[in-house]
Amino acid sequence: MRRRRPCVLAALLFLLLTLHAPRAGAGIGQGSGRERYAVAGSAVDGDTIKLRGGEKVRYLGIDSPEKGEPFYEEAKRRNSGLVKGKKVRLVVCGEEPRDKYGRTLAWVYTGESLLINSALLREGLGKLMIIPPCGLEKEKEFRQIEKEAHAERRGIWGLKGGNGSGGGVVIPAQDAAGRIGEAVSVKGRVKYVHRAKKAIYINFGNRRDGFTAVIFKSSFDAFSLAGLNPADLTGRVVTVKGVVRKYGDRAEIIVKLPTQIEIN
Repeated sequence: MRRRRPCVLAALLFLLLTLHAPRAGAGIGQGSGRERYAVAGSAVDGDTIKLRGGEKVRYLGIDSPEKGEPFYEEAKRRNSGLVKGKKVRLVVCGEEPRDKYGRTLAWVYTGESLLINSALLREGLGKLMIIPPCGLEKEKEFRQIEKEAHAERRGIWGLKGGNGSGGGVVIPAQDAAGRIGEAVSVKGRVKYVHRAKKAIYINFGNRRDGFTAVIFKSSFDAFSLAGLNPADLTGRVVTVKGVVRKYGDRAEIIVKLPTQIEIN
């Protein structure tokens, strides 16, 4: 019997290894995401963390309060308590792994069961925010979680007005400068809308000393999906809900979601 040549044996071994090697993307936990593990470092805010090594991860499906808004500190503190120093499992959005700021977009788990994104939403420390193509597989589930948090008036839903943006007190646009730091509803007629590269400015008065609702570029997609074009607000009476802050000589509210604007 003739012995096999070494080159033939090597070729067979290579073929076997190729057939049994893990395929790219194998082990993916959900949808078209990509799964991996890491150790969480600090919380940037209520919906973003920094991993050990410096990588920033933005939670899918949730939008937590910004600095200066009600429950910002509570959301950040709770987020930190849930993940800091722990091994986390990331299921990254397959269609869009990173946002324009370079942050990884992911579902984040501790252990094998606790989904941090939903835990924060359940406690009323953020609102539902789905921006396709990411997050669609959990939209129905997250809407139900938010509905329950709203019904129980947890976190931001316990604010006066019950809409998660404050806004229990309605004030005229010209009085906004006297309510810096307060969560209110500002009502008035839009004088003009200016769209810049990084933001849209909805102006209710003079450019310098009036009231302005500001929509940053990161929220453009949310308004587009809702079918709300800020340019169409010119001349209309609207109510803007949120926390009033001072920028230069004017008062403004940062508008992140279409639900913060009500057309009267």
